[in-house]
Amino acid sequence: MKNTPSNESLRQRMIQRPGLTAALGLLLLIVGFFTFREWTAPAPVENQYHTVKRSDIMISIVEGGALRAVTESVIRSEFEGISRIISIVPEGTYVKKGDLLVELDSSELKDRVNQQEVAYQNSEFAFVQAKENLSIQTNLIGSQIKEAELRVEFAKSDLDKYIEGDAPQQINTATNTIIIRKEQLQRAQDKLDWTQQLFKKGYASKSELEADGLSLMQSKISLDQSEEDLRLFIKYDRPKSQRKLESAWEQAKMELDRLRQRTSNQIAQAEADLRTRQRALELTLEKLNELKLQLAASRITAPQDGLVVYASSSPFGGDRGGQVLIEEGAQIRQRQEIIKLPDVSQMLVEIRVHESHVLQIRSGLDAYVTVDSIPDRRFKAKVKKVAVLPNSQDRWMNPNLKVYSTEVLIEDELPDLKPGVSARAEIIVTNLVNALTVPLQAVTTVKGKQVCYVQNGTAAAPVPVVVGNFNDQFIEIKSGLKEGDLVMLSPPAATDDTDLSGSIISAAELEQQRNAPPPASAPKAAPRENQSTQAEPRVDSEAASGPMAAVAPGNPASAAPVAPPQADTTAASGSEAGQRRPRSGSDPEAQKRREEFMRLSPEEREARMKEFRGRRGAQPVGGTAGAANGNP
Repeated sequence: MKNTPSNESLRQRMIQRPGLTAALGLLLLIVGFFTFREWTAPAPVENQYHTVKRSDIMISIVEGGALRAVTESVIRSEFEGISRIISIVPEGTYVKKGDLLVELDSSELKDRVNQQEVAYQNSEFAFVQAKENLSIQTNLIGSQIKEAELRVEFAKSDLDKYIEGDAPQQINTATNTIIIRKEQLQRAQDKLDWTQQLFKKGYASKSELEADGLSLMQSKISLDQSEEDLRLFIKYDRPKSQRKLESAWEQAKMELDRLRQRTSNQIAQAEADLRTRQRALELTLEKLNELKLQLAASRITAPQDGLVVYASSSPFGGDRGGQVLIEEGAQIRQRQEIIKLPDVSQMLVEIRVHESHVLQIRSGLDAYVTVDSIPDRRFKAKVKKVAVLPNSQDRWMNPNLKVYSTEVLIEDELPDLKPGVSARAEIIVTNLVNALTVPLQAVTTVKGKQVCYVQNGTAAAPVPVVVGNFNDQFIEIKSGLKEGDLVMLSPPAATDDTDLSGSIISAAELEQQRNAPPPASAPKAAPRENQSTQAEPRVDSEAASGPMAAVAPGNPASAAPVAPPQADTTAASGSEAGQRRPRSGSDPEAQKRREEFMRLSPEEREARMKEFRGRRGAQPVGGTAGAANGNP
């Protein structure tokens, strides 16, 4: 078929104007899209209703977790410093108590043990030598002290002997000699007299007379000498000898004291040396025993029966981040986890329960556990432990998530399962029998109250209800509904101004509280000077009523803007100084300021609130006449 001239000219114009061609194609595409959407749109669904009835409802909490052994031994390296694994039992092996698990490199440690044994032998020899030296010193010093004591005793004996014996005896001897000398002198005198008489009569010669005279002179001289010797002995020799003996006795005693001091120092030195050697021996022995323990720690045995799980493979605990792979040749530091030996004869499931459900569970609640690897079997269990505080690791990952670690102990006998297997635990909170229930989505909130939309003729009206426990599908209705009522499964959205900012109190409620008449106060009996302090609680109470709706717990960024309380700029006088007038809702000036404040944006209102709280916090206690607290 040939093209007509009009079609040909149209094709040429479209080729010359490609933008027009694209615009026409886009227009056709939009028209086709809306036409197809209108054809395929589903027909509007009419409201669906549920008949309120009584039934049994089980309240439970289902959470996923992992299996963990109830009893688990953690094998750590007690080897000082860094060591290397020479041999290790394969992971997944079932071992008995006493079986060798890990052997660490101890070649250097063996040399240190040998050197320490030599040092211990030397210390032991030095200790024995010091002990014998102390014994010898003790015996030698004992002998020296006994000898010195004898010298003191002998010196005292010599002194007593001289005072009581030798000196009196010498005096007696000298006295006897004088007596004899006197008798001899008398006999010489008598003989001389007799010789003189004989010489006069001629019977004796002159030489005999001279000889008798000489004998008399000798006897007289001997008597004088004996008397002089006695005098010198009593006056000089006896005191001198006695003093010498006394000095010898004193010297002997002083020498004994010096010997005792000197020997006591020697004994103390020998004892100190013995203690030093003994302490050195003890330290050497302790070091030797420690090295032997370290040597024994290089061979780690199983403390109990269990399944070998490497610490680097364990899903529970361990060093998080930068974990060393456990294998032969790997370097291990002291106190590092190497192996975990879980006793798989009794297992538990460790789950994390959200904070919204944690108050519902407690120790002893019944539970049921299913394992992902064998989903067709169910095991009976009980809640063993609920953590007091939220899990810190999950809070680190997500600060807004608060979950509590909960241990569920499996009571039934388990098949051959290993720790770390995924499982699910259902904790039975309670079982409601013949309870009035509705689907969970049938309950909604209207103006802060929980309601259900109940069919009333052709329309549905909201009916306030009191709810109880709930599970994932149904919720208990304690009051508000009766059996047989039809409740809407898809309640309409609330048409009132719903506050989604998380405020605790609304602006209308706050304004209502502010406009309420003040409570009657008791008559004042306090003196005038206490009135300023009486005004302070009123200021605090008003300040508390304003910022109460500032921030909702857990949502610091969702502050609900409210109108701040207006300051009373009119000061009282006299006894009413520092107190405020009751606010009146009919004050046009205050009403105007509130309307201006409510027209501000939430950010501006929050800024005004902060400024107002700052000025109110700087107000002096009790207030003063003419003071203004500021207005937003």
